[in-house]
Amino acid sequence: MKKKYLLYIGQSIFTIIILLVIFMPPRGTQADQTTYNVDISTNPANGFLIAENFAPGDMKTSILKVNNNGNLDFNYTVSSSQESGDQALYDRIILTVNDNQGHIYQGPLNGLKDFPLGTIINGGNRDLTFTAELPLETGNDAQGKSTSVAFNFSAVGHEEQIPTDGCFEPPFSNRNFTLHQKSTVPIKFHLRDGMGNLESIERDNVRLEVSGPDAIYNFRVTDGTLDHHDQVDEPHYHARFSTWDYHVTNDMTYTAKVYVGSQVVCQKPFTVLKKGNRSNAP
Repeated sequence: MKKKYLLYIGQSIFTIIILLVIFMPPRGTQADQTTYNVDISTNPANGFLIAENFAPGDMKTSILKVNNNGNLDFNYTVSSSQESGDQALYDRIILTVNDNQGHIYQGPLNGLKDFPLGTIINGGNRDLTFTAELPLETGNDAQGKSTSVAFNFSAVGHEEQIPTDGCFEPPFSNRNFTLHQKSTVPIKFHLRDGMGNLESIERDNVRLEVSGPDAIYNFRVTDGTLDHHDQVDEPHYHARFSTWDYHVTNDMTYTAKVYVGSQVVCQKPFTVLKKGNRSNAP
């Protein structure tokens, strides 16, 4: 599915085209003949981020509602890419994305690559606020230029991303994961019992620790900083790790550890970069 939205920026036309990707993976057994599908859409259907006669320093903000129209909880990401027009203008645009909990992303529009936005339950929705800015230092060479940009929203069934080994889920579990400054990452994980089955009962003694050479941050079920379900059907634990709320240093390595009581059940190191990368590699 493709839908078009327009953004007029600078002293020229700056067009954004948002591409919506629908994944409908079949799932079922002989005992369960239900057809399961992932279905993502947005509202409004057009007229997203319209602004005319932008000058350097101007900003335009618009709210986009992302809907889960399917019957599976899904995890979703967004990417941007230039479709046509002036590359230099595209490279200058600064984009900020917020949800109702705060900042998700702030940085170059061209740096938005497979950026994880979280989880939406089946039948649910999420409001995202997009702000596009033309920096003050933009020169006169941008006048009369235009660029067309595609936003690609991708959704995959939440259950499809539950790992069979370890406990962390994507994007944090991706082997090439690095944390981008001025961004927020959902750190999600599951616990399994001694038989390898997913646990379905919340544990109060679960703790997520993110530690590095200059900081230690703890997220607990007992104080609400570690959510034990995030309103999805398949129970999991979820912490919202934001570089706005938790200070981290560029080029430093940090480690996330999941504790049940005093026992470490899984851990993963990651590096903080000024411009991080979230690999899709499993």
